[in-house]
Amino acid sequence: MPLSRVSPIRKNKTQDSEALRVLKMNLVLGYRILARYGIGVGLLGHLTARLPGAHTFWSYQWGDSFERVTMDGLRECDFDCNVITNDGEVNDSLKIEGHLYHARPDVLCITHHHSDNCLALGSIGEIVHPFERSAARVYDDMVLLEDFDNAHQDPLAAKDFVDTLGAKNCVMMQHHGVMICGQSIQEVVVKTKEVEISAGVQLKAMAAGKLKLLGHDEALRARRFKAMEKSYMGVWNYEVSKVVEENPNLFK
Repeated sequence: MPLSRVSPIRKNKTQDSEALRVLKMNLVLGYRILARYGIGVGLLGHLTARLPGAHTFWSYQWGDSFERVTMDGLRECDFDCNVITNDGEVNDSLKIEGHLYHARPDVLCITHHHSDNCLALGSIGEIVHPFERSAARVYDDMVLLEDFDNAHQDPLAAKDFVDTLGAKNCVMMQHHGVMICGQSIQEVVVKTKEVEISAGVQLKAMAAGKLKLLGHDEALRARRFKAMEKSYMGVWNYEVSKVVEENPNLFK
């Protein structure tokens, strides 16, 4: 059954609201930030976002890559991945995000990628554990999904995906990378790149010996601190400065 409640394609470009203009700018910055860490380079990454209450979301066009995305390359689509503003197409596998947006009104941004560290960790049936404070940002907020095959096309598999995630915000998909969601582009982009780094450190630690984890209370305090706006915005602002330094004409 189609998920969408929006009108068909709107070919004529209309003036963006200020909120939408900011969302699109932050999306472009988010793509560029993740690309600096090798995430989403090629055709193997997702970063989508929507305005609160919207029944559409924004993504980059099929065939593009995170390090090349510009404002003009963004497309609005419904939850069934039909492009409704301008022309072009998006990755059909974004339908799984349509299911998630439909089920979770609190979710305003989603990333998904197949970068080396999360892919390796998921392949052995592991999630990121709180072995240090940065890794604790997903403490008790990440689940493992053992079978993700065809969830963007099979409604039953999509339901299983949404049910497995529940109220949590991160899912490690065995053999298929990781998906992270949240309430802002800034929060989700920072968490995505930090989780990929933590996954790599965890793999090294596991190769060296048995992980020694933070206690519950310390891990919870660390997660709460990392979730504070001033914490992730500090990282975001630094990363934005590097993107602008490297791409001074990005928004001109």
